[in-house]
Amino acid sequence: MDLRIYVALLVPSVLMTLVTDVIEPLLPRLALIIRVLFIAWIPSSLYLSFRVLCRIIVQMPTERLLPLRGYGIERRVPEHLEHYITLITYGHAWLMMGRLLDVIYPLGFIQLAIMLAYTLITAVAFGRCLLIAGIDQNYWGHFFDLYTLSDLFLRVSIRVIRKVTALFS
Repeated sequence: MDLRIYVALLVPSVLMTLVTDVIEPLLPRLALIIRVLFIAWIPSSLYLSFRVLCRIIVQMPTERLLPLRGYGIERRVPEHLEHYITLITYGHAWLMMGRLLDVIYPLGFIQLAIMLAYTLITAVAFGRCLLIAGIDQNYWGHFFDLYTLSDLFLRVSIRVIRKVTALFS
């Protein structure tokens, strides 16, 4: 499957959520039906996009891997969409999971601390799903940077919380 087609398949699910967000206040009788459709649609959309991503990555040739960073490499516009496909899929998953959690618990994502924790946890969870699916980290493209930073921040935060609770106990 062409990567541009795959990205074009992710767009309708995001557009559907935007359209239903506009329609829901106008038609309050359909609000419950729309929420039930979201609870069914979003997990299936996430599952399908993840499975198709795994299939695309498995078919990706090894010469298109993300090059190692070095000082001698000149910076230019990336020529390959493959370096961003995992990051684009993660962005889709982040948006859809946020919308699903908003359906379950409205107005929960207004606070910045909740958004930061949500972003870190979803990045690590998405990366772990890729690892479970057997996708090598060399194929993750630019998502690998986000995953590494999120994983490091969560590990350090957990250690700090454990140390602080050990001090007070």
